[in-house]
Amino acid sequence: MRLRRPGLAWVLALTALAPRSAAQAALKPQPYCIRGVALDRAGEKKGTLILRDGAITAILDESAPPPPGTRVVEGAGLFCLPAFLDAFSHQGCTVPQPVKDQDLPPNEQADVGIDMRLANRKGIQPGFRAVEALAITKEQSEAWRKSGFGAALIAPGGELLSGASALATTREAAMRDLVMRDEVFAHAAFTANGPGYPSTLMGYFAQLRQFFLDSQRQLELERRYAQGRPGLRPAFDASLAAGAALVSGQRMLLCEANQSDDFERWERLAEEFGLKLGFVGGGEAWRVQDELARRGATVVLTLDWGKEVKDPRPKAEDKKDETKAEEPKKEDAAAKPGEATDATAAKAAEAQEEAAAKEAAWKYDEPYAVRLERRLKWEKSRDCALRLGEAGVRLVFGSASGKPSELLEHVRTLVKTGLPADRALAALTHDAAEFLGVERRLGRIEPGFDATFALWRADPLTDEKASVAWVFVDGFPSEFKEEKKKGAGPSEGVDASGSWQLEFQGEGEGVKTATLVLTMEKDGALKGTLEVENPMGGAHVTADVSGSVSADELELECTLAFGQFSIDVTLTATLAGDALDGKSTFKMPGGDEPTSQSFTGKRAPK
Repeated sequence: MRLRRPGLAWVLALTALAPRSAAQAALKPQPYCIRGVALDRAGEKKGTLILRDGAITAILDESAPPPPGTRVVEGAGLFCLPAFLDAFSHQGCTVPQPVKDQDLPPNEQADVGIDMRLANRKGIQPGFRAVEALAITKEQSEAWRKSGFGAALIAPGGELLSGASALATTREAAMRDLVMRDEVFAHAAFTANGPGYPSTLMGYFAQLRQFFLDSQRQLELERRYAQGRPGLRPAFDASLAAGAALVSGQRMLLCEANQSDDFERWERLAEEFGLKLGFVGGGEAWRVQDELARRGATVVLTLDWGKEVKDPRPKAEDKKDETKAEEPKKEDAAAKPGEATDATAAKAAEAQEEAAAKEAAWKYDEPYAVRLERRLKWEKSRDCALRLGEAGVRLVFGSASGKPSELLEHVRTLVKTGLPADRALAALTHDAAEFLGVERRLGRIEPGFDATFALWRADPLTDEKASVAWVFVDGFPSEFKEEKKKGAGPSEGVDASGSWQLEFQGEGEGVKTATLVLTMEKDGALKGTLEVENPMGGAHVTADVSGSVSADELELECTLAFGQFSIDVTLTATLAGDALDGKSTFKMPGGDEPTSQSFTGKRAPK
């Protein structure tokens, strides 16, 4: 019996009915219709977005019917904003340590030659590319999306010349599908890992100068060889090739600079070698704001100003209270009938007051001028973005080693302090897209742009309770249910009040023990003090702590001041009766990666 081949119509029908695999379905996003959503922060302009093939294809009237074949998302009550761009992050990239020696051992019997081949390359690896080591975890990409971020610049760090950054989107996919630009900036800092020379600022500066001189010489050798002039063929050197792109001005060098002197040092190198500079960090950028504006420089602010320093200046309400005189209490000469007069209790109370007075006499209080200076320094660091904006310096924001949610929270703080909300939004969206070279794809809600945006339940720049309902990245959606904020209250019977003795596990000369005294309110709010030994010697250091208890989870924050140095401390722990089991994080503002230690705590009997 002869079998007939099925017709083309039957083949197409069977193919359409066959279920696609998850991998096949993920290659192409579905068509979407976002209906009746607000297209500005004020909620005045509304429309309907049509998404196809990962792009915004049309913006229709808010009452327009959804096109056939599109999945509808009701946008009523939501705010549609371009997805934010994290313009500087160290997440998702592990940087290898540079190889110092990159040649054969020197021949001691050979003549001395003028060459850069045997140079010490500690801290120098501009040829490294973050895209080749990109490893963004599921948790990292989700954290970005939950805070409304659609793309991030993944930058290497920790070396004088760390390599080239890559721009990646935040959706969950294979690494090859995330990369928008494989090489964006070269990155530099006045730091180098490992022992040996260089290990000081003077050495770092000399090392950079020598490498840039070597890069210029490599360009000259290649030019002579191309012209057929006498001389050996120049060796291939990936680091020198990357250095040549810097000294010829073909690639921007994004330099980490927090102190005002750092800006001036980088500027001197730029003038000597013709470098094209950008800056990241920017703690004291306000000191050189006029020079930055004159040069048209861009500053990536990481907003790492540390935990807020308590303001020692008296408030207006406190002054009013001071003017009120307390009325003297009238005391009866004789006890009223039924009242017990206990001389022993009175003596005990008097003795307790004397003991408290003696203890207070030994407690060190910082002078008012010191506390005020620390507060003013913190305010200047916080308000740096305001001063740069007033001077006309273009600024964008980056999370560095922090969390995307912390970056957004700090931007909100700037808006409260006086930074115009529209200016802050521009720094997170289209200004950042222009800085990163993707201004034709990201940063705006317009037809032809990538479907990379967020649907918010409230204005994210002015409302602390704002949360993301949907995020679209390259047209792929992520929906987030509204979560209860921390501090929902403690579970029944949970009370963190009391005096706790903490023991920290870990090697080194850090904090080993601490005394934590807490008072808990009914809603779970915590206040108290943390007292630790000073690792540098001297009196114990005490800091005010604050936090909250949610269910049986405790979270506290404080800042320990050791002389001119300060460390931000975060404590998270699980409370079980009179025992704590948790984790501590220590971070210096503007410093390296935070360090973590586990700890246990035991409550002293009442």
